[in-house]
Parts: sequence; structure tokens; C-alpha cells
Amino acid sequence: MNDVLLTTFDMITTLAMMLVFIRFMLQFAGMDARDPVAHAAYRATHIVDVFGRIFPTVGHGRISTAAIVLMFLIRLIDISGKAALTHHGIGPIQLFFTGSLSLILDFLQMCRYLVIGSIIVSWIVVLTNNMHPILGLIVRVAEPILAPFRRITPNLGMIDLSPMVAFFVFYLLEMIIGSIAGNMLPMLG
Repeated sequence: MNDVLLTTFDMITTLAMMLVFIRFMLQFAGMDARDPVAHAAYRATHIVDVFGRIFPTVGHGRISTAAIVLMFLIRLIDISGKAALTHHGIGPIQLFFTGSLSLILDFLQMCRYLVIGSIIVSWIVVLTNNMHPILGLIVRVAEPILAPFRRITPNLGMIDLSPMVAFFVFYLLEMIIGSIAGNMLPMLG
């Protein structure tokens, strides 16, 4: 019974985290709530607008600190809920650092998945010569992540190396931060 409850709790918090991340990326990509493809995501994550009354957006309205705070709260609820369901205690300092590091790792992992999605979408578009609105959404959301890498990678015409470079940079950052977390968290208790 406890395993089913733990799995259900994990699925709910993961889904909530993904929805808020998608909302963050839509706003980061500059997509408006009136866009028909993005409209459903904006409606499903209306709570970000409620938090937005407290936490302002920065970067000309493109970086939602409300979404970041909400993702952090979801991560804290996830960690403390799993600790309670498995009958393990967790102190506030350990909860804060575990939540912070796991949020950073989750964010990097989701960015890496978004880069993988943009690679797959580019192949689908090349092979089918068709751009479905959902595929266009993935490309538009991944663009702010890939743009800095496009500036540093050489232009090879049809071959775009920036998604591969971005993937490896995110993966490397995940490994480094994961290693730091692995060494630091046992010291906290």
C-alpha cells in the first residue's frame, strides 16, 4: 500500500514540476498566453500567475521568478512527502539544500530533454517536410536554450552542432552538480 502511495505521490509531483517548467520555458521563449498552441499550458499553470503577484518577472518579463519559486516549493513538497511516506525524518537545512540541488539537477535534465526533443523534431521536419503546431512549439521553446550555443558553434550549413553541444554541456553540468551534491549532502545529516 505504501509503495502505491509513494508512486502516486511521485507521479503527481513530477507532473506538476513538468507543467511549471513548461510554463517557465514558454514565458522564457516569449510565447504569449493568447498563442493557440501555448494557451492550454498557460491555463493549466494559472497558479504561476497567482504567485506572479508576489514574485516579479525579470529579464523584460521573460524570466518568471514565480515559476522558479513554485518549482522549488514543489520540489520541497516532493522531498518532505517522500520522507514522511517512507518514515524518514529530514531536517530543514538538509531539506533546503537537497531541494535546491535537486531543483537545479531537474532543471538541467529537463533542458537536456528539451534539446533532445528539438533534435528529434528537426529530423521529423526534414523527413516529412511538414511542421505541426506542436512541433513548432517545441522548436520555439528550445530556441532560447540553443541560441547561446549557436553563437559559439561553427556554421556548417545544413548541419547544426548547437543541439549536440548544448546536450553535452547540460549533461556535464548535471554530472558536476550531481557529484557536488553527492559529496555535500551526506555532511548535512
